[in-house]
Amino acid sequence: MKKFISIAIALAFLFTLMIPSNMAQAQADTKISLKQAIEIAKSKLGISDSGYDFNSNYYEYGNKKSWIFNWNSSSKGNISVTIDADTGEITNYYSWSPIAQEQPRIPKYTQDEAKKVAIEFLQKVAPEKFKETKEQIINNYGYNEYYSYDYNFSFERIVNGIPFPYNALYVTVNKNTLKVTSYSLNWEDYSFPDPKVAISKEEAIKIFKEKIGLKLQYNLVYNQVYGNEPQAILVYGIYQNAPIDAITGEIKTNENYYVPMYGGRGGGSEVGRESPQKLSPEEQKAVETSEKYISKDKAIEVVKNSLPFSISDYKLSSVNLYSGYNNYPPAKSNSIWSLNWTLTKDNKYYYVTASVDAVTGELISFTRGGPDIDNVQGKELSYTKEQMRKIAEDYLKKIVPEKFSKTAYQETNIPESSKMIEMPAYPFRYVEVANGILCPFNNINVNVSPYTGEIVSYSIHWTSVKLPSPENIISLEEAYKIMFDNSEFTLTYIPDYDYKSPDKPPTIRLAYQSNFYNYINAKTGQIVDYSGKLVVKKSEVVFTDIEDNWAEKDIKLLVQYGIIDVKENKFYPDKDILQKDFIKMLIRAIQPPYYDPVPKSPDDYDTYYAIAINKNIIIEKEKSPDSIITRQQAAKMLVKSLGVGYIADIPDIFTINFKDKDKIPQDMIGYIAIISGLKIMNGSDGYFEPQQPLTRAQAAAVIVRYLQLNK
Repeated sequence: MKKFISIAIALAFLFTLMIPSNMAQAQADTKISLKQAIEIAKSKLGISDSGYDFNSNYYEYGNKKSWIFNWNSSSKGNISVTIDADTGEITNYYSWSPIAQEQPRIPKYTQDEAKKVAIEFLQKVAPEKFKETKEQIINNYGYNEYYSYDYNFSFERIVNGIPFPYNALYVTVNKNTLKVTSYSLNWEDYSFPDPKVAISKEEAIKIFKEKIGLKLQYNLVYNQVYGNEPQAILVYGIYQNAPIDAITGEIKTNENYYVPMYGGRGGGSEVGRESPQKLSPEEQKAVETSEKYISKDKAIEVVKNSLPFSISDYKLSSVNLYSGYNNYPPAKSNSIWSLNWTLTKDNKYYYVTASVDAVTGELISFTRGGPDIDNVQGKELSYTKEQMRKIAEDYLKKIVPEKFSKTAYQETNIPESSKMIEMPAYPFRYVEVANGILCPFNNINVNVSPYTGEIVSYSIHWTSVKLPSPENIISLEEAYKIMFDNSEFTLTYIPDYDYKSPDKPPTIRLAYQSNFYNYINAKTGQIVDYSGKLVVKKSEVVFTDIEDNWAEKDIKLLVQYGIIDVKENKFYPDKDILQKDFIKMLIRAIQPPYYDPVPKSPDDYDTYYAIAINKNIIIEKEKSPDSIITRQQAAKMLVKSLGVGYIADIPDIFTINFKDKDKIPQDMIGYIAIISGLKIMNGSDGYFEPQQPLTRAQAAAVIVRYLQLNK
């Protein structure tokens, strides 16, 4: 619903841009006039009077009335502001200005500095609402941290001491200018249940354990932690998480209905050649593999014989063969035939898509669609859930009897109320059970129309993998203790929409919700993510020995970006840095944490060295993990990491003016000339001190300067 409203607003906004502003002004019936709204925007946001083209528009959606302003300049950039035309509140703000050069990898300002700016902005544009919020910690790391220009901040609404995350204030602040680049207010007037009538947390946990709970299950992992082949590990996890109504104790199901779609993803063409060419080993392997594929005609035959309906009237519109198609991550890649049929009848368009395993000839999926199938308004239910389930299971017994016999039906979080009448199809999910334990990665899905009793879609995801023995595992109670010790199970307000009346405001429910979305390794008790990697809880420890240190800000920036670990409360800034720790900092600085190879732990120095050697930052014989690194050694590594070591090695083309240049070895002059010329290592009082050890504070400073270099 929220996504739909956002799209609708965006489309309407584009439409308003085409309406002459004088027309909008003439038709607007608002408490805040156009003149007042402009004055509010300019005074609170500090928008300049000159240098911009200006246009205004008026927009209504539901009971919301808005003034939308745009200031545009080819040299200064663009500013967009939305003002609530009845309250005068700024509800949206966006500012963009041209950037002359590429953003450096590490910002000029820390997240804490940007947060202060965000709070000052909110206290100015929405002071009363800001008082009713609490900062929601956003994970700014990962892809966004490396490539985003901004820090993102979210302050969620607190009502009766309970969070309502669906209402919030959002601010972004530029990392290098500390300017607010966007702001949005999502806030509605709702009636909230009194938390005094809520069941206790203990009662909610009991319901959680009985009706949702942790389940022992196999999880398929496919990454460096476990090798190149997919493996199954035993974990405890929440199979289908859902909030618990804190008044009634009922499980609040997700009423959004989704039918997975499968089918073609584009076309391909054959390219001929005039004479035979020698194939590479990879090319030869691809040819040999393709010889195992079933033919297109065989794939068509499989589909026609497997579908629970006839497609004799349909026309085959496209056929594609995908080699290395990833059927179900992180399972091993398969090759599939993807086929599409269409039918136009009585001016109505129908389609059928299907996919077939190109090696085994097994039907992987199909979906059928058309106006008679997708449009359910005004139709009446003809089949009960039990009848539809029998239809689904009779089909599975026919098409995949052996695999179906290994599965158990899994109830989906979809209400069995009359709302089901609005669904074009009802989903049935079957998951493999081995050794009495769920294997969620092996599953079969069937969707049946409650109006016609027809199967409208089918898919199977199945991977053959050795399953570990369920011996020597932690108990369920031990798993619960680990879960509750490392997650929150708290009261929250959630919106409950009536999808029969999409324009009707939601009813706000009070609910208990678990925020545990990882797994617990049943053998070790460690918390792991979906890929089996150990989840390291973000350390709340801070360095107590860097306050007022000249490199304090640089150290904090590197901590923020995960380049420096916080294992204890001391950094020892004046201590000499070891080679292994400088290599680790440098590799973490130049290679994002999601690139292969990924170190298995923060102390996996072997991997850091392997990356450094592969990138030609050092050579094998230079490896000396526990030695103290000198300033000239650090200079050489930094220059080589920039990829210009070959230039530094050219003799007699560099001149340096340091007072101690006679102490710099001839083969190091090029490296020190480059690193000092780039202002990454500057020396002190005209001396470079090449043989002096590099301190940990100095290492942090040069890494930050290195990352702030505009390459």
